[in-house]
Amino acid sequence: MAISFSGLATGLDTDAIINSLVGVQEIPILRLQQQNQFNQSKIGVIDKLSSALSTLRTAAQDLDSTNEFLSYKGTTSNDKASRITTSGDALPGTYKLAIDHLATAQRTYSNTVTDKTADLSADDETFEITIGGETTTIEVEAGSSLEDLVGLINASGAEVRAGLMFDGTQYRLQVAGNETGLANAITFADSGLGLGMTNTVQSAQDALFYLDGVEITSADNLVDEVIPGTTIELLAETDEDATISIAADPEGIKTKLGKFVSSYNAVFSLINAQIGQGKGRDTLNGDSTVRGLEQTLARLVSSPIPGLETSDGESMQLADLGIKTSRDGTLTLDDEILDETLASGFQNAARYFGGDSSADIDGFGALLDSVIDTYTSTSSGLLKARKDGLNAEIKNNDERVDSMQRLLDAYEEGLRGQYTALESAMSALQSQQSYLAQFMQRF
Repeated sequence: MAISFSGLATGLDTDAIINSLVGVQEIPILRLQQQNQFNQSKIGVIDKLSSALSTLRTAAQDLDSTNEFLSYKGTTSNDKASRITTSGDALPGTYKLAIDHLATAQRTYSNTVTDKTADLSADDETFEITIGGETTTIEVEAGSSLEDLVGLINASGAEVRAGLMFDGTQYRLQVAGNETGLANAITFADSGLGLGMTNTVQSAQDALFYLDGVEITSADNLVDEVIPGTTIELLAETDEDATISIAADPEGIKTKLGKFVSSYNAVFSLINAQIGQGKGRDTLNGDSTVRGLEQTLARLVSSPIPGLETSDGESMQLADLGIKTSRDGTLTLDDEILDETLASGFQNAARYFGGDSSADIDGFGALLDSVIDTYTSTSSGLLKARKDGLNAEIKNNDERVDSMQRLLDAYEEGLRGQYTALESAMSALQSQQSYLAQFMQRF
């Protein structure tokens, strides 16, 4: 390794000169590195934009069919006896509900056993559980205890749960069915265990209730086929009729629309932060992909859907629902206009978002989903393609930087060699000069 002593012979600051010359040659490298930093910032924006579009897609999917758009609310005058939930295809109305008894699962106990760990039999035995005509046979080895039998039953795959009950002095085997309803009644048999299993404290039975005076049975306490779009959860018997009310829920629709507007505005806020005067090179200002997304979304929210009309034969667009476009492209929701639209009929608004399947016309939800897929598809999305392009540019720049750095290192090494040689030559000349001066002084 050569050792240089900057300027000792020449008086020049050779390190400063070399650093300046190298610095000039390094400018293209620094520009490429800065461009990569800009590109990384752009990739970060694309990732955020993709995420925001996915959130918008989810919000739109909550509105892209009539059943999902419409909201109904179910209430009951006796919430201790029943619980009501509804979906978008519920049938509004008022109903009378009386519950005679609930659906139950069977629970049966064995004869008493003093020691839960004592042998049940000195021989191999079997224990059978029959539910709905299907029998599960459990092999009980000689010397097995009541405690062992509990484990065997629970591991058998039979639709039951087994456990031990201790009354303070003695143990009983408890077997309870997993499913309610008369069809899930259980019978037991054993070959010599002497368990009995005849003490059924709760029989398997169907629920019995009356809706508008009509007698109805159900194997389950969760009943979802009696009132369209409505699930009734039976909780307790009633002494008198309870009133169930199913009504339209404008607030539920407004909540869904508010979520959509908020998600849409999150996308446009990201877009607005990227475009316009004064935006730096680390943004997507002027990027055709972002500009195309902005224009496509703007057209979609401001235009009626071709062929899709209200029941009165009029076209409909978001503004008719009180969703208006601001100057910056974001949306605002006018509650008053929305309330008026919903008051005049939910179906028109639902058709705008859900479309008309009978006429093969997509609604706003499906159209928006298609737009978002065009940009966010993991295989062919435009944002993915833009990100791939930026990553390719980063990789190419890195390769160029590596190549240029090698040349720069060689250039610097050459400069240092030249200046070292210059210093050596100057040092030799100075030595000769000193010798001649001393020689001349002798004469």
